[in-house]
Amino acid sequence: MYGNVYDRERARALGDVAGEYKYQADVLKERLKSKDLTPNERANLIAAERELIRQAQKIALKRAVNKGAERIESELDDEMDRVRRRYPEILEDLHSLQVQIKDAFDSVTGDAVQKWLQSTRTENIRRSQEDLKDAW
Repeated sequence: MYGNVYDRERARALGDVAGEYKYQADVLKERLKSKDLTPNERANLIAAERELIRQAQKIALKRAVNKGAERIESELDDEMDRVRRRYPEILEDLHSLQVQIKDAFDSVTGDAVQKWLQSTRTENIRRSQEDLKDAW
C-alpha cells in the first residue's frame, strides 16, 4: 500500500484516511499469519480487518459520489450557458415565424393564430424561467 513511511504520513496529512484503513488492514493480515494467536484473538483480528476494509470502502464511495455530483453540476452549468446564449436568437426566430404565419392567413384567422402563438409563447417562457430559477 505505502511504499515508505513518507508516503503514509503524506497521505494521512492530506486526509486520505481510506489508505490508512487499508494499510492497517494489511498489518492485521500479516498479524493473522502468526501461529501464536488464540482462536479468540484471531476472530477479533478478522473482525477488525473487515471493519477497516468497510470503512475504507465507505470513504472511497463518498469520494466517488462527490466527484459524480461535481461532474453533473459542471455539465448542467455548461448546458445552462448554452441555453442562455441561444435563448434570444430562438425568440427572434419564433417571432419572425409568427409574423410570417399571420401574413399567410387572412386577417381574422391570422390575428387569431398570432394571439394564440403569443399566449403559448408567453406561457412557455414563463415556465422556462421558473425552471431556470428552480435549477439554480
